[in-house]
Amino acid sequence: MVIVDPKITAKTERLLIRPLMIEDAEDIVLMRSHPEVMKHTPLLPSDDVEKSKAWIQGCFDLENCWNFVIELLPSAPDASTNTSPRVIGMIGAVRAPEVGYMLNNNYWGKGYATEALRGYIPLFFEHFSGGQQERFEYAEAHTDPELVASHNVLEKVGFKLHELREKDFANPILGLRDTLVYRLYRGGLLNSNSSRTKDE
Repeated sequence: MVIVDPKITAKTERLLIRPLMIEDAEDIVLMRSHPEVMKHTPLLPSDDVEKSKAWIQGCFDLENCWNFVIELLPSAPDASTNTSPRVIGMIGAVRAPEVGYMLNNNYWGKGYATEALRGYIPLFFEHFSGGQQERFEYAEAHTDPELVASHNVLEKVGFKLHELREKDFANPILGLRDTLVYRLYRGGLLNSNSSRTKDE
């Protein structure tokens, strides 16, 4: 079982990136229930909180899954104590070295995905650097060819297109899809201004 040390976090200008917890299920279901958020994933939309809890537990049960959530810092322009969810997104290694992210659709188009990915990547390379964990020389992201916004996020962070895999992803809504594979090698991160912490 892999539960991320809660002391491992990263802060960016507007975001806190911290480990995923079962208690995040109610905010996670806000994303998992939205058809556009789930459109390019292997899962159908679901508004069942218990299924979100089971999904989170499933992440903990995988050895190569190392997931975090994205929270707005109180000083962020979109932060609100009454109307905003605490968690606005997820980010992590879904099957290391593959990384991915997902944002609540109410927070699309504001630069949060780019900011979160820049904050997360140093944590990824530090964690998967040998020793107790396998060492990876690159992080890899898989995306649908039509997801131009995601391509832009990846490229802003420093990922480069590595290959096109034809008809290799069975999407439950769209059928067989091509996959664009992007890679970011160690030292290739662009414009990182996050602060990492691991309190001892």
